[in-house]
Amino acid sequence: MIRLFIILIFSGIILAGPNDALFKASSAMKAGMYQEALSHIAIAQKTDKNNADLYRMKALLHEALDESKPALSAWNDCLKYSKDKFLSSEAKIHIQILTIE
Repeated sequence: MIRLFIILIFSGIILAGPNDALFKASSAMKAGMYQEALSHIAIAQKTDKNNADLYRMKALLHEALDESKPALSAWNDCLKYSKDKFLSSEAKIHIQILTIE
């Protein structure tokens, strides 16, 4: 079952078009491939620099990798570009926690 899941994830990544960097990042993140997910986020950010959701995903990945400084930077960017009050609130909470560490 797990083998089938991994095959489906990789085939989704391979078959996705070149403009699907966010999809690829999400798929890699779900598969636990955090560094690869960060690579896809970097590609997505080249065309969508003001997308708060990209910075949220980037921040969560850095947190999962125990990289506090890049996570804090990504959360600050998320807050900067967010127009959603719930996302802004989430970013503020993470910024506060990372600042205390």
